[in-house]
Amino acid sequence: MSKKERFVSCFDVGTQKICVVVARTGADGQAEIVGSGTAPSNGIVRGVVVDMEQLSDALRRAGQEIEAGSDLSIDWVTVSISGDHIQGFNCHGAIPIEGRNNEVTVQDVVQVVAAAQSIPLPPTREIVHVLPQEYVLDTRGGIRQPVGLTGSRLEVDLHVVTSDSAQMQNLVNAVNRAQMRVRKVICKHIASAEAVLTRDEKELGAVVMDIGAGTTDVALVVRHGVRYTGTLPVAGAHFTRDLAVGLRTPIDEAERIKRESGSALYEDVAEDDMIEVPGVGSRSPRPMPRRFACEILHHRAVELLELVREQIDRAGAAEQALAGVVVTGGGSMLNGLMEIAERVLGMPARRGVPQGLRGLTEQLAHPACATAAGLAMLSCQEGHLHPARDARGAAPPWLVNRFLSWVGS
Repeated sequence: MSKKERFVSCFDVGTQKICVVVARTGADGQAEIVGSGTAPSNGIVRGVVVDMEQLSDALRRAGQEIEAGSDLSIDWVTVSISGDHIQGFNCHGAIPIEGRNNEVTVQDVVQVVAAAQSIPLPPTREIVHVLPQEYVLDTRGGIRQPVGLTGSRLEVDLHVVTSDSAQMQNLVNAVNRAQMRVRKVICKHIASAEAVLTRDEKELGAVVMDIGAGTTDVALVVRHGVRYTGTLPVAGAHFTRDLAVGLRTPIDEAERIKRESGSALYEDVAEDDMIEVPGVGSRSPRPMPRRFACEILHHRAVELLELVREQIDRAGAAEQALAGVVVTGGGSMLNGLMEIAERVLGMPARRGVPQGLRGLTEQLAHPACATAAGLAMLSCQEGHLHPARDARGAAPPWLVNRFLSWVGS
């Protein structure tokens, strides 16, 4: 692809599949999809690389699928990261404003953000995101961009997201072995929220719950700032395995039954509604009540949502999420899940699909592609492809993602 054109290649690396989106920035700064594809994922389980060669082969195949169907060439990429090793915390910083006329400068913002994130991290942790929630200038809060304002004391509230350094490096190494280079790493929480939340939801407060195959990622966004992030090692694959064990059927057949006949609302299923369940090995298929299968899915759904509710309560999100919860990811497609979510979480729930991008195909306008779409949106935003820097070389802290680049491995 031409170096003069601003293209981004984004890989959502999941436990079961890799979703790839290639986008470019339009004249108005909005992302436009120019290529997409999916490929089976191997070598990564719940965000942890367990086989370097398998993962690099899967990444290579995903990239080749895009290149084979277009004239695009994939080199530098944005990748998603998830897993229970991802941890987020809130922090606060403050500095005096001592410049000319007490006017806040870019350097003041850099310094207050540095002061806020000065909490020592263990050597095994790596900062992925530094996300300003709001600035306060002389007790006046709710400020999103303080540069140019006048005051004597500048404060900031941040949400900092960190990763296990080894896990992040393993992901980067796998990309490198696939003959590509990592330009950015973005957490699934942040990307999914960007893709599925409306402007009103970001302002009023909403919980995003991204149910993948291996992990469920939870984020709270209030007044356009991320207030909480968390990851649960329970997700769609657990629903499938529960069915496989309960019905004594192969994993692939359990997945098919979940998609075609599954529902979290087992009480709405007629008792005489039967499904055919294939046996394991050479055992013959046998009829079983569909209600029994749905009851298995119901109990797993309630368990997952209760874990999410614990996270929400711990973050104080129940009072802040006035717009409710948006459930996305492939696991959100289970019938009846929105109704169960409203019961367990005690707030309105809807299924989230990507929005705000041009060129969204029917395949991409799906909850399973929310993270990939969000990666493209964030990567196409002004300043993300070529981060602006001030005269002293410091990157402005309001960039959504810390610019990460590795060469070689």
